[in-house]
Amino acid sequence: MATPIAGSRPALPVKGLMTADRRRRALEVCGMHPDHQEALKKNRVMLAKQLLLSELLEHLLEKDIITLEMREHIQAKVGSFSQNVELLNLLPKRGPQAFDAFCEALHS
Repeated sequence: MATPIAGSRPALPVKGLMTADRRRRALEVCGMHPDHQEALKKNRVMLAKQLLLSELLEHLLEKDIITLEMREHIQAKVGSFSQNVELLNLLPKRGPQAFDAFCEALHS
């Protein structure tokens, strides 16, 4: 049997983790909470019609929710509705803080 290296931690057995625990850990790292995704989905058409994108994008850029390249990609779409849809498609993939930053930007 191999001797563990001093100061190293044993690896967690992936098979031993429960499915819900694995999903929660993955969500903490990269995804938006399912409730927040659902709120965006339920309000998608209204948001796509009414968002004022320029200030919103600057706020999300400041909070490191989107990158400069993402902003340029969104702004390259023709028409405000298409731009808003592109942002709404992107937000759920931008991490657990994305929804709160989005809501904060809407209030300011």
